[in-house]
Amino acid sequence: MSERALRIVLIVSLVLNVFVIGGLVGAAVMWKRVEAQRPLVGIGRPARLREAAQALSPPNRRMLRQTVRAAAQSLRPQAEQARAARREAGRLLVQPKFDRAAFEAALARARTADVTIRTRLETAVVDAAAKLPVEERVALADAMDRSGAMRRPREPRQGCDQR
Repeated sequence: MSERALRIVLIVSLVLNVFVIGGLVGAAVMWKRVEAQRPLVGIGRPARLREAAQALSPPNRRMLRQTVRAAAQSLRPQAEQARAARREAGRLLVQPKFDRAAFEAALARARTADVTIRTRLETAVVDAAAKLPVEERVALADAMDRSGAMRRPREPRQGCDQR
């Protein structure tokens, strides 16, 4: 191989390696971002709680995060039950002969698991909030209100057709 051909091959290899490495680094960064934004157990609005927790002092923020994380980890079996029930409902929905009772039972199992998860997570947040000094509870409440974590659903408008 001539010196010129060798240089061309090396330059092409270098350019290709830069693109491959850049792609891998970009994919890793995106993976981290997606993982950071992923809900703890698939329900609720953990991003809003995380955003609101920024109003707390670092030790109390860490305590809240650890409390919620521990609760979420203990709820993994219920989260899997909810996912399995939703998968079962999806499977039943596409069957040639629709079994309404089985479909509704699968949805009820998923809903029950979701309510259990939400209740336990909310209880964990309440337990953590109970340990906060009043000033930090006020700051957390204000931040939760600003982030939308405590916003109430809108009331139906008067005179609108409710179907």
